[in-house]
Amino acid sequence: MFQRIAIAVGAGLASALLFVVPAMGTPAAMALAFVGSLPIMIAGLGFGPTVGLSAAFAGTFIIALALHPLLALFFGATLGLPAFWLARLAVQSRPLMLADGSFSATQREFYPQGKLLAWMAALSGITALTLVVVMAARSGALTTTIDEVADRMAPVILRLFRDEGNLPGGYSARDFARVIVLSMPAIIAGWGVITFAANLWLAARIAQISGLIPLVATDIPYRLRLPPDAIWILVASLAACLLGETPRLIGSTIAAAFAVAFALQGLAAIHGVLRGHAARMPVLVSLYFTMFVLLPWPLIIAACVGVYDSFIPFRRKPAAPPPTAAA
Repeated sequence: MFQRIAIAVGAGLASALLFVVPAMGTPAAMALAFVGSLPIMIAGLGFGPTVGLSAAFAGTFIIALALHPLLALFFGATLGLPAFWLARLAVQSRPLMLADGSFSATQREFYPQGKLLAWMAALSGITALTLVVVMAARSGALTTTIDEVADRMAPVILRLFRDEGNLPGGYSARDFARVIVLSMPAIIAGWGVITFAANLWLAARIAQISGLIPLVATDIPYRLRLPPDAIWILVASLAACLLGETPRLIGSTIAAAFAVAFALQGLAAIHGVLRGHAARMPVLVSLYFTMFVLLPWPLIIAACVGVYDSFIPFRRKPAAPPPTAAA
Protein backbone atom coordinates (compact mmCIF):
# COMPACT_ATOMS: atom_id res chain seq x y z
CA MET A 1 0.00 0.00 0.00
CA PHE A 2 2.77 2.44 0.97
CA GLN A 3 4.63 1.62 -2.26
CA ARG A 4 1.60 2.51 -4.40
CA ILE A 5 1.11 5.78 -2.51
CA ALA A 6 4.78 6.64 -3.00
CA ILE A 7 4.52 5.87 -6.73
CA ALA A 8 1.41 8.06 -7.07
CA VAL A 9 3.03 10.99 -5.24
CA GLY A 10 6.27 10.61 -7.19
CA ALA A 11 4.48 10.48 -10.55
CA GLY A 12 2.30 13.46 -9.61
CA LEU A 13 5.34 15.47 -8.51
CA ALA A 14 7.20 14.63 -11.73
CA SER A 15 4.26 15.68 -13.92
CA ALA A 16 3.79 18.87 -11.89
CA LEU A 17 7.44 19.82 -12.37
CA LEU A 18 7.26 19.08 -16.10
CA PHE A 19 4.08 21.18 -16.29
CA VAL A 20 5.66 24.32 -14.81
CA VAL A 21 9.18 23.95 -16.25
CA PRO A 22 8.33 25.82 -19.53
CA ALA A 23 8.29 29.01 -17.43
CA MET A 24 12.11 28.82 -17.57
CA GLY A 25 11.88 29.62 -21.28
CA THR A 26 14.83 27.46 -22.36
CA PRO A 27 14.68 24.94 -25.25
CA ALA A 28 15.48 22.10 -22.82
CA ALA A 29 12.60 23.16 -20.58
CA MET A 30 10.20 23.24 -23.53
CA ALA A 31 11.37 19.77 -24.60
CA LEU A 32 10.77 18.40 -21.10
CA ALA A 33 7.26 19.87 -21.11
CA PHE A 34 6.44 17.57 -24.05
CA VAL A 35 6.51 14.54 -21.70
CA GLY A 36 4.47 16.19 -18.94
CA SER A 37 1.77 13.52 -18.97
CA LEU A 38 4.25 10.61 -19.19
CA PRO A 39 4.71 9.92 -15.42
CA ILE A 40 0.96 9.80 -14.76
CA MET A 41 0.43 7.53 -17.78
CA ILE A 42 3.18 5.15 -16.62
CA ALA A 43 1.62 5.05 -13.15
CA GLY A 44 -1.82 4.34 -14.62
CA LEU A 45 -0.65 1.70 -17.07
CA GLY A 46 1.82 -0.06 -14.80
CA PHE A 47 0.12 0.09 -11.40
CA GLY A 48 -3.57 0.49 -12.18
CA PRO A 49 -6.11 3.29 -12.71
CA THR A 50 -6.33 4.04 -8.97
CA VAL A 51 -2.63 4.88 -8.84
CA GLY A 52 -2.93 6.93 -12.04
CA LEU A 53 -5.85 8.94 -10.64
CA SER A 54 -4.00 9.42 -7.35
CA ALA A 55 -0.97 10.69 -9.29
CA ALA A 56 -3.15 13.23 -11.11
CA PHE A 57 -4.60 14.47 -7.79
CA ALA A 58 -1.15 14.52 -6.18
CA GLY A 59 0.23 16.72 -8.96
CA THR A 60 -2.77 19.05 -8.66
CA PHE A 61 -2.37 19.30 -4.88
CA ILE A 62 1.38 19.97 -5.13
CA ILE A 63 0.88 22.83 -7.60
CA ALA A 64 -1.91 24.28 -5.44
CA LEU A 65 0.38 24.32 -2.40
CA ALA A 66 3.52 25.54 -4.17
CA LEU A 67 2.07 27.99 -6.71
CA HIS A 68 -1.63 28.83 -7.05
CA PRO A 69 -4.95 26.94 -6.78
CA LEU A 70 -6.13 28.20 -10.20
CA LEU A 71 -2.94 26.94 -11.84
CA ALA A 72 -3.49 23.63 -10.06
CA LEU A 73 -7.02 23.38 -11.46
CA PHE A 74 -5.67 24.12 -14.91
CA PHE A 75 -3.07 21.34 -14.50
CA GLY A 76 -5.69 18.86 -13.37
CA ALA A 77 -8.13 19.70 -16.18
CA THR A 78 -5.64 19.88 -19.05
CA LEU A 79 -2.98 17.31 -18.14
CA GLY A 80 -3.58 15.27 -14.99
CA LEU A 81 -7.09 13.93 -15.59
CA PRO A 82 -6.69 13.44 -19.38
CA ALA A 83 -3.47 11.46 -18.79
CA PHE A 84 -5.20 9.27 -16.18
CA TRP A 85 -8.25 8.71 -18.40
CA LEU A 86 -6.27 7.73 -21.50
CA ALA A 87 -4.16 5.29 -19.48
CA ARG A 88 -7.31 3.84 -17.94
CA LEU A 89 -8.85 3.24 -21.35
CA ALA A 90 -5.63 1.77 -22.74
CA VAL A 91 -5.49 -1.00 -20.11
CA GLN A 92 -9.14 -2.01 -20.52
CA SER A 93 -9.48 -5.48 -21.99
CA ARG A 94 -11.89 -8.38 -22.26
CA PRO A 95 -11.64 -12.01 -23.42
CA LEU A 96 -11.34 -12.29 -27.19
CA MET A 97 -14.48 -13.58 -28.91
CA LEU A 98 -13.71 -16.49 -31.23
CA ALA A 99 -15.35 -17.26 -34.56
CA ASP A 100 -17.76 -19.77 -32.95
CA GLY A 101 -19.06 -17.15 -30.50
CA SER A 102 -17.16 -18.47 -27.49
CA PHE A 103 -14.55 -16.52 -25.57
CA SER A 104 -10.86 -17.36 -25.50
CA ALA A 105 -9.38 -18.37 -22.16
CA THR A 106 -5.93 -17.01 -23.04
CA GLN A 107 -6.36 -14.18 -25.55
CA ARG A 108 -7.75 -10.74 -24.75
CA GLU A 109 -8.75 -7.76 -26.86
CA PHE A 110 -7.93 -4.26 -25.68
CA TYR A 111 -9.71 -0.95 -26.09
CA PRO A 112 -9.75 -0.15 -29.85
CA GLN A 113 -6.88 2.08 -30.93
CA GLY A 114 -9.13 4.22 -33.11
CA LYS A 115 -11.48 5.00 -30.23
CA LEU A 116 -8.49 5.80 -28.05
CA LEU A 117 -7.23 8.25 -30.69
CA ALA A 118 -10.71 9.82 -30.87
CA TRP A 119 -10.57 10.34 -27.10
CA MET A 120 -7.20 12.04 -27.51
CA ALA A 121 -8.69 14.41 -30.09
CA ALA A 122 -11.71 15.17 -27.92
CA LEU A 123 -9.62 15.77 -24.79
CA SER A 124 -7.14 17.94 -26.71
CA GLY A 125 -9.96 20.05 -28.11
CA ILE A 126 -11.55 20.46 -24.67
CA THR A 127 -8.15 21.31 -23.17
CA ALA A 128 -7.56 24.03 -25.74
CA LEU A 129 -11.07 25.41 -25.29
CA THR A 130 -10.34 25.68 -21.57
CA LEU A 131 -7.93 28.45 -22.54
CA VAL A 132 -10.75 30.18 -24.41
CA VAL A 133 -12.96 30.01 -21.31
CA VAL A 134 -10.15 31.45 -19.17
CA MET A 135 -9.64 34.25 -21.71
CA ALA A 136 -13.35 35.06 -21.70
CA ALA A 137 -13.50 35.02 -17.89
CA ARG A 138 -10.76 37.63 -17.61
CA SER A 139 -12.85 40.52 -18.91
CA GLY A 140 -16.29 39.00 -19.29
CA ALA A 141 -16.12 39.12 -23.09
CA LEU A 142 -13.97 36.94 -25.32
CA THR A 143 -13.62 39.58 -28.05
CA THR A 144 -12.31 42.14 -25.56
CA THR A 145 -9.63 39.76 -24.30
CA ILE A 146 -8.58 38.82 -27.84
CA ASP A 147 -8.24 42.51 -28.73
CA GLU A 148 -6.18 43.20 -25.60
CA VAL A 149 -3.76 40.34 -26.30
CA ALA A 150 -3.50 41.38 -29.98
CA ASP A 151 -2.66 44.95 -28.95
CA ARG A 152 0.18 43.66 -26.76
CA MET A 153 1.53 41.39 -29.51
CA ALA A 154 1.38 43.97 -32.31
CA PRO A 155 4.62 45.84 -31.37
CA VAL A 156 6.49 42.53 -31.09
CA ILE A 157 5.32 41.47 -34.56
CA LEU A 158 6.25 44.87 -35.97
CA ARG A 159 9.79 44.49 -34.60
CA LEU A 160 10.09 41.00 -36.07
CA PHE A 161 8.96 42.02 -39.57
CA ARG A 162 10.57 45.53 -39.36
CA ASP A 163 7.78 47.07 -41.41
CA GLU A 164 4.06 46.41 -41.91
CA GLY A 165 4.70 46.13 -45.64
CA ASN A 166 6.57 42.87 -44.96
CA LEU A 167 3.60 41.21 -43.29
CA PRO A 168 1.87 38.45 -45.32
CA GLY A 169 -1.53 39.11 -46.85
CA GLY A 170 -1.29 42.86 -46.45
CA TYR A 171 -2.23 42.63 -42.77
CA SER A 172 -1.48 45.39 -40.31
CA ALA A 173 0.59 44.37 -37.28
CA ARG A 174 -2.51 44.39 -35.05
CA ASP A 175 -4.64 42.38 -37.50
CA PHE A 176 -1.84 39.82 -37.93
CA ALA A 177 -1.51 39.58 -34.14
CA ARG A 178 -5.25 39.00 -33.90
CA VAL A 179 -5.04 36.14 -36.42
CA ILE A 180 -2.29 34.54 -34.32
CA VAL A 181 -4.35 34.86 -31.12
CA LEU A 182 -7.40 33.34 -32.80
CA SER A 183 -5.35 30.44 -34.19
CA MET A 184 -3.60 29.56 -30.92
CA PRO A 185 -6.38 27.29 -29.51
CA ALA A 186 -6.38 25.28 -32.76
CA ILE A 187 -2.58 24.94 -32.69
CA ILE A 188 -2.68 23.86 -29.04
CA ALA A 189 -5.43 21.31 -29.79
CA GLY A 190 -3.53 19.77 -32.70
CA TRP A 191 -0.29 19.66 -30.75
CA GLY A 192 -2.15 18.10 -27.82
CA VAL A 193 -3.17 15.09 -29.94
CA ILE A 194 0.46 14.52 -30.91
CA THR A 195 1.73 14.81 -27.33
CA PHE A 196 -0.98 12.54 -25.91
CA ALA A 197 -0.37 9.91 -28.59
CA ALA A 198 3.43 10.02 -28.23
CA ASN A 199 3.33 9.93 -24.43
CA LEU A 200 0.84 7.06 -24.26
CA TRP A 201 2.89 5.00 -26.72
CA LEU A 202 6.09 5.77 -24.82
CA ALA A 203 4.47 5.00 -21.47
CA ALA A 204 3.26 1.64 -22.78
CA ARG A 205 6.73 0.78 -24.08
CA ILE A 206 8.36 1.72 -20.76
CA ALA A 207 5.78 -0.29 -18.80
CA GLN A 208 6.29 -3.31 -21.07
CA ILE A 209 10.09 -3.18 -20.93
CA SER A 210 9.91 -2.81 -17.14
CA GLY A 211 7.69 -5.88 -16.89
CA LEU A 212 4.80 -3.91 -15.38
CA ILE A 213 2.41 -4.99 -18.15
CA PRO A 214 2.62 -7.93 -20.58
CA LEU A 215 3.92 -7.48 -24.11
CA VAL A 216 0.96 -7.00 -26.45
CA ALA A 217 1.16 -6.91 -30.26
CA THR A 218 -0.68 -3.65 -31.01
CA ASP A 219 0.20 -3.40 -34.75
CA ILE A 220 -0.75 0.28 -35.09
CA PRO A 221 -0.17 0.49 -38.89
CA TYR A 222 -2.71 -2.30 -39.42
CA ARG A 223 -5.33 -1.54 -36.76
CA LEU A 224 -5.44 2.23 -36.24
CA ARG A 225 -8.67 3.58 -37.68
CA LEU A 226 -10.90 6.26 -36.14
CA PRO A 227 -14.57 5.39 -35.46
CA PRO A 228 -17.09 6.52 -38.12
CA ASP A 229 -18.49 9.32 -35.94
CA ALA A 230 -15.13 11.11 -36.01
CA ILE A 231 -15.58 12.20 -39.62
CA TRP A 232 -18.91 13.86 -38.83
CA ILE A 233 -17.40 15.68 -35.86
CA LEU A 234 -14.73 17.01 -38.21
CA VAL A 235 -17.33 18.09 -40.79
CA ALA A 236 -19.52 19.77 -38.16
CA SER A 237 -16.59 21.64 -36.64
CA LEU A 238 -15.47 22.85 -40.08
CA ALA A 239 -19.04 24.02 -40.79
CA ALA A 240 -19.02 25.97 -37.51
CA CYS A 241 -16.09 27.99 -38.85
CA LEU A 242 -18.54 29.67 -41.27
CA LEU A 243 -20.89 30.99 -38.57
CA GLY A 244 -18.97 33.88 -37.01
CA GLU A 245 -15.90 34.63 -34.96
CA THR A 246 -16.77 32.79 -31.74
CA PRO A 247 -18.17 29.67 -33.48
CA ARG A 248 -15.12 29.82 -35.76
CA LEU A 249 -12.79 29.83 -32.76
CA ILE A 250 -14.53 26.81 -31.22
CA GLY A 251 -15.00 24.98 -34.52
CA SER A 252 -11.41 25.48 -35.69
CA THR A 253 -10.13 24.17 -32.35
CA ILE A 254 -12.13 20.94 -32.55
CA ALA A 255 -11.40 20.61 -36.27
CA ALA A 256 -7.64 20.94 -35.69
CA ALA A 257 -7.69 18.20 -33.04
CA PHE A 258 -9.60 15.73 -35.22
CA ALA A 259 -7.65 16.70 -38.36
CA VAL A 260 -4.41 15.75 -36.60
CA ALA A 261 -6.04 12.51 -35.45
CA PHE A 262 -6.95 11.73 -39.08
CA ALA A 263 -3.40 12.64 -40.08
CA LEU A 264 -2.09 10.01 -37.65
CA GLN A 265 -4.54 7.50 -39.15
CA GLY A 266 -3.31 8.48 -42.62
CA LEU A 267 0.32 7.94 -41.60
CA ALA A 268 -0.59 4.57 -40.08
CA ALA A 269 -2.33 3.60 -43.33
CA ILE A 270 0.74 4.57 -45.37
CA HIS A 271 2.94 2.46 -43.10
CA GLY A 272 0.54 -0.47 -43.43
CA VAL A 273 0.24 -0.26 -47.21
CA LEU A 274 4.01 -0.06 -47.71
CA ARG A 275 4.79 -3.11 -45.59
CA GLY A 276 6.92 -5.57 -47.51
CA HIS A 277 7.51 -3.12 -50.36
CA ALA A 278 11.09 -2.59 -51.49
CA ALA A 279 10.70 1.20 -51.53
CA ARG A 280 9.15 1.35 -48.04
CA MET A 281 12.11 2.87 -46.20
CA PRO A 282 13.05 5.53 -48.80
CA VAL A 283 9.40 6.60 -49.12
CA LEU A 284 8.90 6.89 -45.36
CA VAL A 285 12.18 8.78 -44.84
CA SER A 286 11.24 11.21 -47.62
CA LEU A 287 7.74 11.58 -46.20
CA TYR A 288 8.87 12.49 -42.68
CA PHE A 289 11.67 14.73 -43.93
CA THR A 290 9.17 16.62 -46.09
CA MET A 291 6.76 16.81 -43.17
CA PHE A 292 9.46 18.31 -40.96
CA VAL A 293 10.47 20.91 -43.56
CA LEU A 294 7.08 21.89 -45.01
CA LEU A 295 4.84 21.56 -41.95
CA PRO A 296 1.83 21.84 -41.87
CA TRP A 297 1.09 21.00 -45.54
CA PRO A 298 2.20 17.34 -45.47
CA LEU A 299 0.15 16.90 -42.29
CA ILE A 300 -2.92 18.23 -44.12
CA ILE A 301 -2.30 15.75 -46.95
CA ALA A 302 -1.93 12.94 -44.38
CA ALA A 303 -5.26 14.01 -42.84
CA CYS A 304 -6.89 13.75 -46.27
CA VAL A 305 -5.42 10.25 -46.61
CA GLY A 306 -6.88 9.38 -43.20
CA VAL A 307 -10.33 10.68 -44.17
CA TYR A 308 -10.21 8.74 -47.46
CA ASP A 309 -9.17 5.63 -45.51
CA SER A 310 -12.27 6.04 -43.33
CA PHE A 311 -14.58 5.93 -46.37
CA ILE A 312 -12.62 3.52 -48.59
CA PRO A 313 -10.18 1.57 -46.42
CA PHE A 314 -6.74 0.93 -47.85
CA ARG A 315 -5.48 -2.64 -48.03
CA ARG A 316 -3.06 -2.54 -45.14
CA LYS A 317 -0.74 -5.48 -44.51
CA PRO A 318 -0.59 -6.95 -40.99
CA ALA A 319 2.74 -7.39 -39.26
CA ALA A 320 4.50 -10.66 -39.95
CA PRO A 321 4.09 -13.18 -37.11
CA PRO A 322 7.19 -13.67 -34.95
CA PRO A 323 9.33 -16.65 -35.97
CA THR A 324 8.67 -19.78 -33.95
CA ALA A 325 11.55 -21.53 -32.30
CA ALA A 326 12.63 -24.79 -33.87
CA ALA A 327 11.63 -27.87 -31.90
